[in-house]
Amino acid sequence: MKKTVLFLSLLYLITSCDRYPDPSQSVLKDYSFYFQAVQGNKYFQGDWVGDSIIFKAVNNQLYEGLDSVYVLFDIMSGEGSVTVQSAYTDNQGEVTLRWQLGLGSFEQKLRARTYDSSGKYLSSTYLTEYAFKNDGWDPYNSSPDAGITGLVADTINKVTYMISNGTLYRQGEKYFMWNAITDAVVISPRTINIDRKGVIYISTWNGDLIKSTDHGISWKTCTKPYPDRPYYIYVYVSNDNYVWTFAWDHKTRYSNDGGSTWTDIDPQSGMTAEGFGDIFRLKDGSLLYHGGNCCNLNRSFDNGLTWVKIATPDYSNKLYVNDKDEIFLCSQIGGITIYKSTDYGLTFTSVYSVYPQWSTSMENTFNRWGNVYYILIPGYGILKSTDLNNSAAYSVYYNNSDLFNLFIDQNGVLVARTLNTNTVYYHKNSK
Repeated sequence: MKKTVLFLSLLYLITSCDRYPDPSQSVLKDYSFYFQAVQGNKYFQGDWVGDSIIFKAVNNQLYEGLDSVYVLFDIMSGEGSVTVQSAYTDNQGEVTLRWQLGLGSFEQKLRARTYDSSGKYLSSTYLTEYAFKNDGWDPYNSSPDAGITGLVADTINKVTYMISNGTLYRQGEKYFMWNAITDAVVISPRTINIDRKGVIYISTWNGDLIKSTDHGISWKTCTKPYPDRPYYIYVYVSNDNYVWTFAWDHKTRYSNDGGSTWTDIDPQSGMTAEGFGDIFRLKDGSLLYHGGNCCNLNRSFDNGLTWVKIATPDYSNKLYVNDKDEIFLCSQIGGITIYKSTDYGLTFTSVYSVYPQWSTSMENTFNRWGNVYYILIPGYGILKSTDLNNSAAYSVYYNNSDLFNLFIDQNGVLVARTLNTNTVYYHKNSK
């Protein structure tokens, strides 16, 4: 009798498919077929997806499982394996199996095809998971990773923090896992920076500046750079641990005591008139500054009170200074050319050029891990260099014209984000 009822029920399901012409829907009018597992989890290649997976067939009207539904399991992508190839659902409407992710694609899919007792096809159901690998680029386009706007890494204390969609996250045991930080002080974070002593600074959408001196365990509010401004500000932490702030309707200010007190820069000095950019302290005590717009390279010998303009080649828009006080500029005329100066900007020599598909502002352009530089050129991709002075030491590391920004975590994992497609790429180098 039970088999007869089941057969009649499945016949009803089959005829109902005429009203629902897409047979791959996992939820039909009277029956549901689904995996009791979280879609879109992150694993390493070769990992098992949980301890086990339950596939379930349910009668939506009677709120009970359907037994004797025949299920075929197959791997659609990823080249993994399952412990059960086919089975009938039990009296709870369930089939239990295990799925080991393969070494194939990043996005891996398991399919379950269901059939009635006569062998007629009913539906297909999919379970999708993600498998990260070494020495390749893994594109992930879900929250919170894909919304990353800032990342800092403390390689000594082994912590990495990320800001994404107005929330602060700490990296978990796996480099692609992120844990949201809930703290009464950390409200609406916007940017994140770290100085050479490991002090972390966060600016908020409300114009506040907060910091942590214990590697993110606790946070406290700094003196507000602009007390009358309830909007976001620009923050830059220079290599001498000074904190610089900028707002379009205020003077540029800096703090040399961790955000307790602030010193104004005269707007007539040339620093604030043309935008905000990169600031480096040179070994002789002078400051080198490049504004956020074209050709605005300046040097100060009196701690920012006055500035001397330095002529730059082409359309310079990004500054970097290495540990030897060698100056590097990115200039934009037709393409992007990297120039170098070993005489404090008296002369510049072109080193390397590329031709991106589009141009925009340059964020974390020069990234260093050990003795290797990773240079992100928006609209082109990532260059690799072991010697910024030597054109022969440059190579194309990853050609991806969608990339806009690049970060490196505490273990040297590269994290690159696109400009418009809301995707983040991870690259873990096994070497």
